[in-house]
Amino acid sequence: MPERRAINNLAGTVASQGDLAAARELLEAVLATACREFGEQHPDSLTAMSNLAAILWQEGDRAEAYALQQQVAEMQSRVRGDSDAATQAAKAVLEMMERDTGF
Repeated sequence: MPERRAINNLAGTVASQGDLAAARELLEAVLATACREFGEQHPDSLTAMSNLAAILWQEGDRAEAYALQQQVAEMQSRVRGDSDAATQAAKAVLEMMERDTGF
């Protein structure tokens, strides 16, 4: 489990250095492993999914990013409830995507 989180964090570092493609690869691998081991609704899976949505958004794949973030928001709401901080954060990102003029 710590390895997935470390790789997820590494992806953020790689992305901040401008290598979005490498960050995407790392996040896709973390997401696949987390979903396989724990399911899509596990917090590690949802974190990786949300981070991947952010990378996709930055790469310009707005439709895929939005769909993925929408999935995160729906699962967070179902698992944790609408008043949970993680749910509210996921919905805030989704709203930001909706307001972005490029979408």
